[in-house]
Amino acid sequence: MKNLLYSFCLFPFFLFSQVGINTTTPQETLHVEGTLCVTDTSTKIPLKISGLDANGTLGDVVIGANLQLTGNVLSANTSSTTSSPTTYLSATVNLPTGSPGDEFDDLDISLSTLNANMVVIRLEGRSFNYKITGISGGTDGRHLILFNVEAVNMNLNDEDTSSLAQNRIITLANNLLTSGRGTAELVYDGALQRWVVIGFRN
Repeated sequence: MKNLLYSFCLFPFFLFSQVGINTTTPQETLHVEGTLCVTDTSTKIPLKISGLDANGTLGDVVIGANLQLTGNVLSANTSSTTSSPTTYLSATVNLPTGSPGDEFDDLDISLSTLNANMVVIRLEGRSFNYKITGISGGTDGRHLILFNVEAVNMNLNDEDTSSLAQNRIITLANNLLTSGRGTAELVYDGALQRWVVIGFRN
């Protein structure tokens, strides 16, 4: 009887205690301080995946709509018949009002800092037509859409030497000129060290 009572007293302790391996202060139900090896997992088919947070605590990882876990293989989901629309982040850059025909060489629109994640750059503030001979901050593959918001004309100069070589624009034509509002879509070619115009609407 004494042994039976002793067992009942210990049972709640084990039920609610935390176990530590190589640690005397476990932070979770099971806390392993050191490396972990798990074997003989080939017969199991997982339905979800797990990952570690900054504290090393194991948790479930949510699989997004564009991924699928099938037969122990995580892959892109190609079965979907619909696709999400492309979302472009935008920012506004105010240009000085200036005077007719102002030329912007090596135009700094904060592509490496404030607007590092922006694709659409809205150019506002101009009261007169203006020229852009180059844009600073280009990196390989950088996608950029310039939106000339005002009713004045925006001119993109082709390979203009007024800007540094790595900031110049290849228009694949002569200089491009909007008729009031318009957009220019550019991609930076790291090999050529140039912005390349891939779309233009005037």
